[in-house]
Amino acid sequence: MQNQSLTLLCVSHLRWNHVWQRPQQLMSRFATSCRVIYVDLPEITADAERPYLAPQPRVAGVDVVRPIFPKALLDTPGHSYKELWRGLLPEVLAMAGSNTIMWVFSPLADYLVEAAKPHTVLAVYDCMDDLASFKDGTAEMRDREARLLAQADLVFTGGRSMYESRKNRHPRVHCFPSGVDIDHYRAVNDPATLLPDAVASVAQPRLGYFGVLDERIDWLLIAEIAERRPDWQWILVGPTAKVEESDLPTAPNIHYLGQQQYRDLPAFLKSFDIATMPFALNDATRYISPTKTLEYLAGGKPVISTSVPDVVAEYSNIVEIVDGPDAWIAAIERILSAPPEWLVERLQRAKERLDQSTWDSIAERMWGLMSERLTAR
Repeated sequence: MQNQSLTLLCVSHLRWNHVWQRPQQLMSRFATSCRVIYVDLPEITADAERPYLAPQPRVAGVDVVRPIFPKALLDTPGHSYKELWRGLLPEVLAMAGSNTIMWVFSPLADYLVEAAKPHTVLAVYDCMDDLASFKDGTAEMRDREARLLAQADLVFTGGRSMYESRKNRHPRVHCFPSGVDIDHYRAVNDPATLLPDAVASVAQPRLGYFGVLDERIDWLLIAEIAERRPDWQWILVGPTAKVEESDLPTAPNIHYLGQQQYRDLPAFLKSFDIATMPFALNDATRYISPTKTLEYLAGGKPVISTSVPDVVAEYSNIVEIVDGPDAWIAAIERILSAPPEWLVERLQRAKERLDQSTWDSIAERMWGLMSERLTAR
C-alpha cells in the first residue's frame, strides 16, 4: 500500500472544518501514505442551479470537496437527496481513480458504498458513533447499518461498547477507541502557553469542558451545581448542536465560549482546575467513548465524569466517576482539596494508557489491517 497511486476516499457525515476530531486526526495521518480525498457533508443552498462539487481549502495534506445541492431542485421528482448524491458519485470516483479505498462513518452512506463497490478496492466502515441513538436517530438507521455491514470489508468501532454490539455482525470488526495527540496537549504545561483572554479574567476554581454541546450533556446537572456553588465557574468550550438555546442553563458562573480552533484547545485546557465530562446517562451516551478523556489527561488535569459505560470500563482507576449533583459536588471538593501527590499518582496511572493511545499508533494499526485485507483479496 505504500503506493502513491492509492487513494483513500472518505465520505463523511461531518464537515472538515467542524470540531477537529477522529475523522481529521485519521485522515491527516493517512495522507502521509496515500492521497486522501475528504468529501464533506453536502451543503444545500438556494444559490445553485445544479448539483456540483466545490473544492475546499486543502488542509493537512487532505483534499477536501463539498457536494452542493440546489435547494430548489431537491425533492422535486427524480431529485431526492439520494438521487442527487448518486448523480455526483461518478465524478467523485473519477477524481479518486481506480485504486481507491472507500471510508465512511455513517450508516446513511450505505447506498453510496453499494454503488461505489465495483469501482473501489476496499470498503471501510468506521463506526465512530452510534448515530441511531442520537436525538435525530431513527430505526431506519439500524436497518441501513445492517446493509452497510454487508457491504464493508473492514469495520472499526470508536469504543468498547460499540465493538461488543457489533463484533458478531461482521467477520472483521476491530475496536479502536479514539486516541490523543499527546504532544499537542502537553503544551498545557508550557509556560509559553497563555490563557485565552476569554478565560483569564474568570475567577477560580474553573470546571471546564470542551467538545460539542448537545443532547449528550446533562444540563440539569450543570445547572444545579452552578446554583449550589456560585463561586465555581463553568467554562464550556464548543459549538452547540441539537439543543435549543432555551434549553441551555444560564447563570453568572456558566460561561459559553463557543467553538475554538483545535490549536487553541491546550490554552483553554490550561485554564481548567478540573476537566469535566458531565454526560447525561441516556441512549445518546450508551456507546460513546469520549476522546476528551485522553486529551484532558495528556494535559495533566484531574478529570471527573458521570458513569458512561466506556469511561467506567477504561478509566475507573484514573478518572473520578460519580453521578448526581451531591456526588459531583463532593468529588469536586475532594479534588480541589487534594494534595499534589494525589494528582501525580493519578496521572502516572494514565501514562501507559496515553502512550498506547496515540493517533499515530491507531492510524498505523488501521493502515496495517487495510494492507492485510488488500493483500488477501
